[in-house]
Amino acid sequence: MRIINISYRLPISFKKKGDKIELKTTDGGLATAISSLKSEDNELLWTGVADFSRSDYENGKSQAKEVYKIKPIFIEKSLNNGFYKGFSNAVIWPLFHYFPSFVEFNDDHFQNYIDANQQISDQIATFGKEDDVYWIHDYQLIPLAGMLRKVFPNAKIGFFLHIPFPSFELIRLIPKYARNYLLNGFLGADLIGFHTHEYAIHFLNSIQMSEGIRHKQYELRFKHRNIKIGVFPISIDFEKFNSSFDNDIVIKQREELKELNKGKKTIFSVDRLDYTKGIVYRLKGYKKFLELHPEWRGQIVFQLVAVPSRTDIFRYIERKQMIELLISEINGVYGSMSWTPIVYQYSQLKYHEMLGLYTNCDIALISPLRDGMNLVSKEFVASRKDLNGVLLLSDLTGAAKELTDALLFNPLDENEIAEKIHQALIMEPEEQQLRMSRMQKQIKQFDIHFWGKSFIQQLISSTFHHNQPKKLDFQERNKLLNSYQNAQKRLILLDYDGTLTGFKSNPEMAIPESEILEIINGLTKQKGNQVAIVSGRKKETLDEWFGKLPVVLIAEHGAYVKRSHWKACITGKPQWMDGVKEILNVYAESCEGSFIEEKSFSIGWHYRNCREEIGFAQSRDLLKTLDRYLTDCNATIVDGNKIVEIKPIQFNKGQTVLMAFDISEFDFILAIGDDKTDEDMFDALNPYGAFSIKVGKSSSNALYRLETIQMVISMLQIFSKLNVSSI
Repeated sequence: MRIINISYRLPISFKKKGDKIELKTTDGGLATAISSLKSEDNELLWTGVADFSRSDYENGKSQAKEVYKIKPIFIEKSLNNGFYKGFSNAVIWPLFHYFPSFVEFNDDHFQNYIDANQQISDQIATFGKEDDVYWIHDYQLIPLAGMLRKVFPNAKIGFFLHIPFPSFELIRLIPKYARNYLLNGFLGADLIGFHTHEYAIHFLNSIQMSEGIRHKQYELRFKHRNIKIGVFPISIDFEKFNSSFDNDIVIKQREELKELNKGKKTIFSVDRLDYTKGIVYRLKGYKKFLELHPEWRGQIVFQLVAVPSRTDIFRYIERKQMIELLISEINGVYGSMSWTPIVYQYSQLKYHEMLGLYTNCDIALISPLRDGMNLVSKEFVASRKDLNGVLLLSDLTGAAKELTDALLFNPLDENEIAEKIHQALIMEPEEQQLRMSRMQKQIKQFDIHFWGKSFIQQLISSTFHHNQPKKLDFQERNKLLNSYQNAQKRLILLDYDGTLTGFKSNPEMAIPESEILEIINGLTKQKGNQVAIVSGRKKETLDEWFGKLPVVLIAEHGAYVKRSHWKACITGKPQWMDGVKEILNVYAESCEGSFIEEKSFSIGWHYRNCREEIGFAQSRDLLKTLDRYLTDCNATIVDGNKIVEIKPIQFNKGQTVLMAFDISEFDFILAIGDDKTDEDMFDALNPYGAFSIKVGKSSSNALYRLETIQMVISMLQIFSKLNVSSI
């Protein structure tokens, strides 16, 4: 098996120095994870955008073979600028980190983003194969999964987002055409991974709100494929950081720091200089601490390292100036000739320098305003082989979901930061060691190797679950007819609207034609047949239309069942009905052509008569409103075919069918439906060997598909005229 790893940055770079080409490799977490996947059975290939010239690559690539097998993709500089600096880092990065005011949307940059991804896809198409496994990484390459899906329809494609995925309220700020393009890009993958459940839920909500696709247990059906959404918190190489504690060069660095700050407690922070990292608020929290606890002045040093990042972007230049002014202010107000409260360094750190700072400090202060995960916190914990030190961590990082023994705080609250610093300083060694040991156990168990392997394992298994209903062609129809004829006892379950008749502007106009009644009647006369109409309609309507036929009637998506008389599956009017009706009335009044349909136990808002784009937009807003309103209520919201329906959670078509019939009595079961509510019926009956048929073109868990209502009627007409055996 060949795994093709795709990221914007490659794990190696080439740089000309004099007459020689120097090879630079990265020791980052992603490189470690991908390297761990290599085995006798797995071949690894890494592709991404080159940050070096073609000539330097050609002259130096022989050095790279022993490190990584790579395929660099060369993108013209101006296109790459619009793609990377423009849309990727001026729109997606600030928006996904909850900085909407920093977004600078530009149509040309968005087109650069599309074109660059297309170039990457085109290049991969020249060396990729259908049976390769493709793992795409991060926000720069969101559309790539959809592009590769067109080239390799049956390939195994995974995508992992390394940054947060925000709520839909932020996603909707992206112009609609760009937003839809991005979300559809995600859906080219078989497995989409996020750091936390929060990010996964935000993504699934955005897909429903924008595309009208609901998930079932973190699984989406899209274009006849099942797409799995997974949560994979990225981690670090625990053993590497833990064992580095005893490295001679790290020990030397640690001892030098101890001597330099002899008799003082130390706080350490390191971050890229990025507005998402909350460095200004961190400094304000430290300032507040010095103000509230004067007894610690002269007894503590804050060692702050800011790593240069995107130094040619104004927002970052501005942030650097703000930080340095604030540091000067704090040192000027609280410092003295013999004591500097903050020791500031603006530079990259070598590995041993970082480890020396990690293993020497008393407190690691990490306070991003938003961070997909934050590996610095995990590196600090893993490096403390002595189990000493306290981690202060922003509760708005992904890592906060795992490192619950850290002292968590709101990174915008300078008073809370000051309080946590003081709490850490007075914490007993025994408590420090207990907290540290528990966090180390977590990181060690779920390290970077576990992350990489678990993602690939799920990706490989998820692609076996592609589910496309078979087209009920001549051969399959004959198979169905033979099963029908040879059966002794048959159960036939038929939805009504969208299955036996088309949708009408007014639901009351959808009266069954005589042809439909004749077909159903013909089916009931065949010995061994039990026919049921399973509909969302009111029981009174089904009684009026089908009450004279010897059929079982199931109304309101399973709320009522009638054999000789109607029986309710639940009792009492739902308490939420009146409040929901008031909400629906507002939408019915404001959206021309929409109307409310009220039933005994459910209520729906139809928008089939509205202008399509207006009706859909209003339905998305209604879904959001109802989701908030019905918190802790015994209700479920059905995002149906141009209807939003609310019903009690206790029942659905599948549950009621299983309750109404002893399925084991039947040796032939046929279930036909068109709507999302019919999926419950298919899911319930498929394990019993049912012939489940989806009407229409949308994705389904049904085994078969008929594209039109007329096809359903024609097939049932043939069934009704067959000479069949019976009990």
